[in-house]
Amino acid sequence: MGTFIYLSFMVAVGALIGGVTNLIAIVMLFRPHEPMYLFGKRLPFTPGLIPKRRRELAEQLGKTVVEHLVTPEGLRRKLNDSAFMAGVVEEGRKWLKRWLARRETPAQLLERLGIRSPDERLEALAAGQAAQAYERWSQTWRTRPICDILPLELKETMEARIEQLAGYLADRALEYFSSAEGKQQLSGMIQRFFQERGMVGGVLQMLLGNVNLVDKVQPEIGKFLRHAGTRAAIARLLWTEWNKWIDYPLATVEEMVGRRRMSEAVQAAARGLVRGSGWLHRPLADLLAPYEQDVLDRFVPQAVAAAVRLLGDQMESVVAQLGLADVVRDQVESFSLRRLEAIILAIARRELKMITYLGAVLGAIIGAVQGMIGLWL
Repeated sequence: MGTFIYLSFMVAVGALIGGVTNLIAIVMLFRPHEPMYLFGKRLPFTPGLIPKRRRELAEQLGKTVVEHLVTPEGLRRKLNDSAFMAGVVEEGRKWLKRWLARRETPAQLLERLGIRSPDERLEALAAGQAAQAYERWSQTWRTRPICDILPLELKETMEARIEQLAGYLADRALEYFSSAEGKQQLSGMIQRFFQERGMVGGVLQMLLGNVNLVDKVQPEIGKFLRHAGTRAAIARLLWTEWNKWIDYPLATVEEMVGRRRMSEAVQAAARGLVRGSGWLHRPLADLLAPYEQDVLDRFVPQAVAAAVRLLGDQMESVVAQLGLADVVRDQVESFSLRRLEAIILAIARRELKMITYLGAVLGAIIGAVQGMIGLWL
């Protein structure tokens, strides 16, 4: 009976010593938080290991995160994961639908981005771009004849309408000379004709009478303009001028019209196109409505894939620019010691308890061995 009590006592003492020793060792990892002094001398093992080595721990954690946890290769694999890509595409579609549901117009979007008076700025931008495009185009084609510049379809269309244009000009002239204004103009022309002939013209005017002569000339002009031969002559004249004009180089046309006027005309056309379209003040949802499904099904996945590909290609640079090691180190250093202790205990509490229990078990075994050796001796 005494032997059993002796061995039990040795086992209990050994377990207590082993468990308490490991528990003290674990506590000394975190405590005390500050150095402790006795008679002006700092006590050894103060502060605890982690408070004392917190900076080294922070630096090592930062290096571990960058070199082994959050690596460019790992991030690239995550970006290329099919499930991740599908999730990003779905989020992109949801965001686009929410954005379109706001019924925002391009003008409102530009103003929200800090661009004031988007109408005027867009018109000015379009005019400037059109002027530059015309200048680049004219430098290439300035020495070429107009016939080489005109599109074939436009050239054929204009040539097909020359006959119509001749008839139109004859009809407009006939309409003018048949009007009161035309009659008055014709009277003035006859009056100047006789005046330029001097005394002979005055005598003839007195004999014939100006009003009667106008009444006789006006119908004859009408007959002349209605005659098919007159219209054919006008058409031939137009053909001659047309063939002459399309053989001119662009530089000649620019000199006739004025390069500045042509540039201003191009700019005015660009401004009018922007102003007349009115798309700046239409909701983006309406502008994209015909293409919405195509945008959701094709554009969003393609945009996500392109963004992921670009980010993956630049991943090393991105990780380096982020400075994750410095971020982790600064975060760990900013933690209070109690919070750092709580984080470590939250991760390893069970394992630390098992270390304490293991110390007690080993202490009990050592106590049992010591007791048996004592009894044997």
